[in-house]
Amino acid sequence: MYRIRRFGVMKTATTVAVLYMVVIAIFLVPFALLFAAIGRAIPTGASNASLDVGVIVVFGLVLILFYGVGGWVITAISCALYNLVAGWVGGVEIQLDAVAPPPPVPTWSPSVTPAAPPSGAPPVG
Repeated sequence: MYRIRRFGVMKTATTVAVLYMVVIAIFLVPFALLFAAIGRAIPTGASNASLDVGVIVVFGLVLILFYGVGGWVITAISCALYNLVAGWVGGVEIQLDAVAPPPPVPTWSPSVTPAAPPSGAPPVG
C-alpha cells in the first residue's frame, strides 16, 4: 500500500486549472460555432437577438478564463484542506500493481532467397 500524504498546492492547482480550461475550450468551440451560425441566420430586422461573432468569441474567452481561475482557487483550497486532514488521519491509501511492459515488437529481417545449387551437383530425386 502507498499513502498520499500531501499534494503540492500550487502545482496541483495549476494543473487542474489548465485541464479545466482545455476541457471548456473543447466544449465551447462547437457551441460558439452553432450560436454564430444561428445569429447569422436570424434576419436583423426580425429580432434584436442577432448574435455577433465577436461577442461570442469574447464571451468564450472570458468563460474559459473564469473556469481556469475558479478551478485554480477551488483546487488550491481543496489541496490545502486535504493536506491538513491527511496530517491528522494519515491520508488516502492506494494499492499499486506492477505491470510488466509489453513484449518488444519483433523485428523482421528481409527475406533472403536461397542460392541456386551449383551446376555440378547431382540431381535430387
